[in-house]
Amino acid sequence: MRGEPVKVTQGKRAVVARKMYFREHELIRDAEKCVGCGTCVAVCPEEAMTLKPPIVEDGRLKKRAVVDIDEKKCAFCGVCSDICYFNAITFKIDGEERGSVLEEDFPKLVKRVIWNEALCDPNCNLCEMSCPTGAIEIGEDKERSYETITVELPEECYDLREKCDVLCDEGRYEELMKIVGSHPEVKIKKVERYQRSFNFDEGKCIACGWCQGVCPNGAIVQEGMYEGKIIINTEKCPEDCMVCIDACPCKAICGTPVEVNPAYCMLCGTCKEACPEKAIEIKREKIIYSHAHAGTWFRAMGNLTNEIAYAKEFYSRSTNRMIESIKLQIEAGSKVEGAEPKMEEESKVEGGI
Repeated sequence: MRGEPVKVTQGKRAVVARKMYFREHELIRDAEKCVGCGTCVAVCPEEAMTLKPPIVEDGRLKKRAVVDIDEKKCAFCGVCSDICYFNAITFKIDGEERGSVLEEDFPKLVKRVIWNEALCDPNCNLCEMSCPTGAIEIGEDKERSYETITVELPEECYDLREKCDVLCDEGRYEELMKIVGSHPEVKIKKVERYQRSFNFDEGKCIACGWCQGVCPNGAIVQEGMYEGKIIINTEKCPEDCMVCIDACPCKAICGTPVEVNPAYCMLCGTCKEACPEKAIEIKREKIIYSHAHAGTWFRAMGNLTNEIAYAKEFYSRSTNRMIESIKLQIEAGSKVEGAEPKMEEESKVEGGI
């Protein structure tokens, strides 16, 4: 029936669709990308998302938890697509990928990598090699070329290789030319090369921090979604259990007993959902996001953070509203000389701590 939502599973993909006379909605879940973190479950305003539990055997994760969508409850708001850090959920309207229908009222989560070319070693590609999702590609910028020289050494002159390399790297070309002059068999060639390009695919990035962590020169700054900490009660951990290590999409957990490297932990909660002993606690103290107004977001934030962080955010929001109200009244000329500006009732601080 037109307007009735239907769900079709195609291999690793589950498609929930609703066709109406003038519009078509689709919500697509890719089980290949879903890590089972449960974030979409926490934010869904209609409680249409549930996690199918992981499969654990002999202390190892055999199958990740994966999100399931109840087509009868789904309102096709797209909030889950906006919040998914692993790009496992796609929301489409009339065949085109879209953000949440709440648009400006629901925030865009911060997920970016800033590259400083001046600090980047032209011979290094550790960031590209370490990225677990292939979101970084180091290439050549064909529009920015430069000339350099290479030195060709015959076998009998190999003892000069190290010295020539040092002189080239340090730009000491006069000394290099003296060596060439005294060794006719040494050849110098001019070579055209290109400046580096740093290609970052936000669609693949999960803000794990590996690129920043491995860069030896501090040329990369990664900005992610959460601030907080993870606590693992190792007393609850069974011997030889490696489920959290297997589950972590950022490879931030290792060792026996297990330890977390905070530089690479993105506080996604995947390990917590996978742990069979409930030994892991995630404490998110702050969510980094663009501006938001929707009540849906503030309810979601309450599920994603702790009570103190939520109260601080709500208090800050209320205070900002009060300040904006005062500014508007002053601009409108409502301030009476020698008196405090009058505030409307709804502009007073709500909640707070």
